[in-house]
Amino acid sequence: MERKSTLFRRQLARPGAILSAGVYDALSARMAELAGFDAVHHSGYGTAAALLGAPDIGLVDFSEMCRQVKNIARSVSIPVLGDADTGYGNALNVYRTVQEYVWTGASGTFIEDQQWPKRCGHMEGKRVVSREEMRSKLRAAVDARDGEDRDFVIIFRTDALAVEGLDSALDRARDALDVGADVIFVEALRTREEMERVVDAIRAPLMLNLIEGGKTPLLSLSEAQEMGFKYVVFALSALYGAVRGMKEALDAIVATGRTGTVPSPSFDDFAPIVRSDLYAERARRYRFEPSGC
Repeated sequence: MERKSTLFRRQLARPGAILSAGVYDALSARMAELAGFDAVHHSGYGTAAALLGAPDIGLVDFSEMCRQVKNIARSVSIPVLGDADTGYGNALNVYRTVQEYVWTGASGTFIEDQQWPKRCGHMEGKRVVSREEMRSKLRAAVDARDGEDRDFVIIFRTDALAVEGLDSALDRARDALDVGADVIFVEALRTREEMERVVDAIRAPLMLNLIEGGKTPLLSLSEAQEMGFKYVVFALSALYGAVRGMKEALDAIVATGRTGTVPSPSFDDFAPIVRSDLYAERARRYRFEPSGC
């Protein structure tokens, strides 16, 4: 069977943009796959919300993130890109982080240049490490990739735009490409003009992160593709949609004392999402049947 990292490499090489959904657990990943997304992107923001009910401010540790990526990667057949935050330490930590993400079955990861504790890229108060430190960490990431799975994709995310300006972010992107990163992600672009500058300046596949209410203007997939972005992630749509659905259903129960007043999937509707038929077939296959005397 083709590795999902190889599949993602083929997606990067083909014409057109890759449509990806930000997901935070196996169920949201399954929903994205069933909807027809090309890939899914494990969200640290969503993981912090789902695991801790907390904001994305560096509270989720490496082992928790790695476990979530593993659960997601094993639940779907499409490529999974994992959020590795800052790599969880120095260059040696980054090397291990990439190794572990490869072993989860992920197709790639992004590593950012924020100082720890990091925070969501659309929050204020971010800080970034030096260009020299980031180059060192990316070199470790590339070496780990090449030692484990050369098709595994290293995405470099820079948050320097909000801290040092767009010129600095572009310089860091060029550094990352020199070291061997595969995809560039300039986080929290604020205008279409900034998007166009990135596309004009960086000759490499570019990731665009789209968040409802975030700093980046919301484009359609076709608009992002026409502008020149390759990997387009609707990062929090699944999380926000799930929260809206839960709120409507639970508010209705509190208000009326009964369920069924808000449209929702039924027990039978839910079964295919969690592949009940697959597990029922396995149960039939492996049920113990006594042999004759």
